[in-house]
Amino acid sequence: MRVVRGIKRSFWRGVAALLPTLLTVAVLGFGLSAVHTYAGQYVNLAVQHVLAWASGIPLDDIEAWFDRYWLGWVGVVVAVIGLCVVAYFVGTFLGSQIVRFFEASIMRLPILNRIYPGAKQVSDFFFSEHKVEFRRVVALQYPRQGLWSLGFVTGRSFRVLSQRIGRDLLSVFVPTAPTPVTGFVITVPRDEVIDLPISVDEAFQYIISVGVIMPPAERLGSLEVALLVDGEQEEDAAAEQAKLKDDVTDTPNVTDAPDETDAPNETDARDVADAPDEADETR
Repeated sequence: MRVVRGIKRSFWRGVAALLPTLLTVAVLGFGLSAVHTYAGQYVNLAVQHVLAWASGIPLDDIEAWFDRYWLGWVGVVVAVIGLCVVAYFVGTFLGSQIVRFFEASIMRLPILNRIYPGAKQVSDFFFSEHKVEFRRVVALQYPRQGLWSLGFVTGRSFRVLSQRIGRDLLSVFVPTAPTPVTGFVITVPRDEVIDLPISVDEAFQYIISVGVIMPPAERLGSLEVALLVDGEQEEDAAAEQAKLKDDVTDTPNVTDAPDETDAPNETDARDVADAPDEADETR
């Protein structure tokens, strides 16, 4: 059993070590594939037509040349550069006016006016220059007493509410896992939160990984991990022994079955009862 557990532990450690790299490569490959599908291939067609028109070479020869020398990446590179240029233009004053006109046109459409605001909120959360500055990371009992959640203090709460109840209140953003973009904004008394000695980035990593990636200060050392593993193995062994003991005690004992030899003999009882009658007849 220990050998099997050691193999499983080594396997999952290897998966945990390779998973970030594999996810990064997968996301990068997905992004490049999307750029090539929606923009790169059309850019390649445009480049091929321009080359055929400028050089007089047949279009089929240019396409074969692109396929032979793996020049499909040209369209991806040109598409990425064009996207950067368009993004820079949108960031200017003239571009912002065009974007506002485009947004006003979308909000008039029946279905897109429900989808576009949510997408804009997400993009503004990640790329807006006016970001929400989380001051510190705290732990608070939410959504009920006994359950602790991570939260980010965004500032003081309503002054009127604090004066009404006579307690200093804080506004805390409690994100949801694994997408901390959304969450709940709650008002909680200052004395009911516990400040945690971790940074905002470490808290985001903890939430996005659903508690798998712990902050460096909270991670167990090699000795503590070994002691924890040994303790778990001892608990498993004790549980197995207790289960075997329960199985043994639950089995019926053959020696406890009633013995037929111990049962009272009816003929002997009759003989004893009839003995006084025979003595009376002899008298």
